[in-house]
Formats: sequence, structure tokens, C-alpha cells
Amino acid sequence: MLITFTVAAMLAQAPAPAPTPAEKPNPRIAVPDFQTSAGNESLAAMLAGSVATEIDRTGLFQVTTSDQVRALLSLERQRQLLGCSDDSCSSDIASQLGVDYMMNGRLGRLVDSKKATTAVSLDLVMLEVKGGKRVSSRELKAASEAELVAKLEEGVAGLIAPLLAGRQGFLAVIASEDGSIVKIDGTQLATTPMTQRLAIAGGPHVLRIEKEGFTAVQKQIRIAPDQMADEAIRLLPSPDYVEAYERKQWALRIGAFSAAGLAVVGGVVFGVMQGQAQFNYRDANPSFLKLRDRLATDESARASAEALRNTINTQLAVSYVAGGVGIAAAVTSVVLLFVGEDPNRYQSYRGPRSAIWLAPGSGGTSFAFDF
Repeated sequence: MLITFTVAAMLAQAPAPAPTPAEKPNPRIAVPDFQTSAGNESLAAMLAGSVATEIDRTGLFQVTTSDQVRALLSLERQRQLLGCSDDSCSSDIASQLGVDYMMNGRLGRLVDSKKATTAVSLDLVMLEVKGGKRVSSRELKAASEAELVAKLEEGVAGLIAPLLAGRQGFLAVIASEDGSIVKIDGTQLATTPMTQRLAIAGGPHVLRIEKEGFTAVQKQIRIAPDQMADEAIRLLPSPDYVEAYERKQWALRIGAFSAAGLAVVGGVVFGVMQGQAQFNYRDANPSFLKLRDRLATDESARASAEALRNTINTQLAVSYVAGGVGIAAAVTSVVLLFVGEDPNRYQSYRGPRSAIWLAPGSGGTSFAFDF
């Protein structure tokens, strides 16, 4: 009992642990309904809700609740009475709700009378409440409402990027195809293969990899401050690209093999002609050397010597031409093999191909599938 009391007394006299400092709350962003013309209110409200959802998904901001947004909208009358129509008046109103930033939006429709089409545009502005200044802005244009909604993710990522500039991280992208374009939040920053890492503001971003003839890959990534993020992207080729690629590479491969065969033939002809020329010059019966020695005593050997010399010269000329052609063909073969790539590189991307033919003698039809 004494021991228990003593321990309790010690605990009572021990100083209480110092409270941990409260974490700094995430900035608060208000997203009121976007301004628009009559008849487009429902679309503008839907887009505002989608933008608020995209911001909330980052986990780095506090998005105002619907009640707060309605409270902000209820002050629209006050803004009109003040005679304000610019962003600074919105800043004054938003400050009353304890909002750090506000996302203003204006929805419009673009009519092309010549093409009889209607496009949609959305102007987004990130406004700092305290200073009443623009932090960032984006203009999104699309041929349809669905396309505009698809562009919101990339647009919102670009709008909030300046708010995260002090939390910089790094990104390295490895793509399956060299020459692919690397875009962050709609802005082209590099091409693959990347020679150095990209310095990007921390937080969520939209990474997009594009290359002509391939299906673009788009994904949302998160960059941690002072950390390296690695992304490996595999691009899928289109059927037309695969067909054109194989046709070109097989042409280069066949050309390389043909040139190699010609180089072998040229080398063989060079060796044979050189051997025949040497044989006729030294070892034939009679050889050119023997006929030349006979000319000292027998003038009748001159005609035979002249004929044999012409034959030797012809053989040497043919050997040199064949040797030159062989060397040129060998160089061409090496160049074509170096420039060309594996024709079967994209074979695995081909889908099943079918062929139909008449079976001999049966009068029926048979089906064959080539995978």
C-alpha cells in the first residue's frame, strides 16, 4: 500500500509532457458555382462540383462545404450592390468565410456557324483571398461536354501546382518507346529517353505520355517533397503502326540480307578472277612469263603473248570491279542492319487473324486462325 501511494505521488509530481505543436491546417479553397449564360446553369454547377472533387482528392486542401458555397453565393447580391465585377470583390467576400483561395469559373459556348458546331469553353482562375491576386488560370476548350469533363483533371492539377511550388520533388520516366513526349499537367517537359530527372512541385499531377502511332497513356501521380518518383510506361501501338513498322523493317532486313549475299558473290568473283590472272601469268602452259621469254628468239609467240596479256588484264579488271561491288554491298548490309530494328518487335500486339479457304476435294469451307 505504501509503495502504491509513493508511485502515485511521483506520477502526480512529474511534469506533464509538453504538447506537440498542432500541424498547420491545409489551405481552404472555395469553389462556388461557375458563372454562365442562361440555360447552362446545370452544366456549370456540375463542372464546379467536379472541380471541387478533383481538388479534394489531392488530400492537400480543404474544400468548402456546400453550405459554405451557398453562403458565398448568397453574398452575390452584396457584390452587385458594391458595383464590383472583378476578382478583387470576390476576394473580399470569400475572406469573410475564412477561405484562403477561391476558384472562379466561367462557362461559355463557342458557336461555329460555318461548321454548324458548338464547342464549350471553361475559364478557371485560382484567386488568393488575402492579396486579391490571381495565382493561376487555365482555359479549357472542348468539342463536347464529355470532352471538357475529361480535361478537368489535368486542368485542376495545373491550377493548384503554384500552391505547391515550395514542396518540390523529382520525377523520372522510363517509356517503352524512345521519342515519346512527356507532359505534366498538359505541358511538355521532356522526351524519352530522359537524360535527367524533372523537378516538379510536390502534390498530385497528371502525367501523359504520347507518341504518334501509339495509344497515349495518362495517369495521376503524386510527387512527394524531396523524393524521387519513378514511372515506367508501356505504350501500345496501333494496328496501322504495327503494319507499317513491320513492312519497313522487313524491307530493311531483306535488303541487308541481299546486300550480304551480293558481298559474298563479289568476294568469290574477286578471288576466282585474281587466281585465274595469277595462274595465267605464272603457271599456265604456256604462261605469259614463258611467252615473254620466247619473244627473244621466236617472234611468232608475240600474238599468243598479246592475247594472254589481254585475258589477264580482263580478269584483273573483273576482279577489281567484283571486289569493289562486294565491299560496297558489305557496307550497305552493315548499315541496313544497324539502321533496322527487329521486324517482330510488335508481333505480340497483333490480335488473332483469320483466313477462310475452300478445302480441296470436300467442297466445304475451312476456317484457319493465325495467332
